[in-house]
Amino acid sequence: LVELGVEVRPSTRATNLTEAGVQIGDEFIPCRVKIWAAGNNASFVGKTLGIPVDRVGRVIVNNDLTIPGHPEVQVIGDLANFPHQTGEPLPGISPVAMQQGRHAARNVLAMINGRKPQRFRYRDKGTMATIGRNKAVADLKFMHLSGLPAWLAWLFVHIVFLVGFRNRLLVLFQWAWAYLTFDKGARLITRNFQSEQRPPV
Repeated sequence: LVELGVEVRPSTRATNLTEAGVQIGDEFIPCRVKIWAAGNNASFVGKTLGIPVDRVGRVIVNNDLTIPGHPEVQVIGDLANFPHQTGEPLPGISPVAMQQGRHAARNVLAMINGRKPQRFRYRDKGTMATIGRNKAVADLKFMHLSGLPAWLAWLFVHIVFLVGFRNRLLVLFQWAWAYLTFDKGARLITRNFQSEQRPPV
């Protein structure tokens, strides 16, 4: 980020935001464009279940991903607050959701076959992030990469985890074309999802 001209200020809190800029402690930074990228709230569905949720609406799940009083219900991903491993909720990232999804499926099969659901344990395989063309970081537990090698590792991992060979091939060609032509593409969400929120059936 620093190489891209971004000034990083860790452990710094914004105290006020106005049309003219942002207040950080005693300092006012004038700016017209502000981008808020500090977390999200869970789906409204969690609050309709009648069980405890945390301050962002995540359901506090049991150690097997079921909810209190309902062993037939599994909650995973961004909607689940799973504090049983470290005392803190697991991060809302795709590796957590993928592992929880596989575990929940195994538990459903176990219950169908009359067995008890098993405790979930997240296995952290590392963290990757990309911030631009040939710019990424990868902390893979056994090694730390940055720049082009980390960016290539990020691309490889994301293509491998796509479902289906055809999807992998299509995405590989699309990304290769975008890379060669410097085409950034448009990533716009134009639908109004607010009107589609309905209580669960």
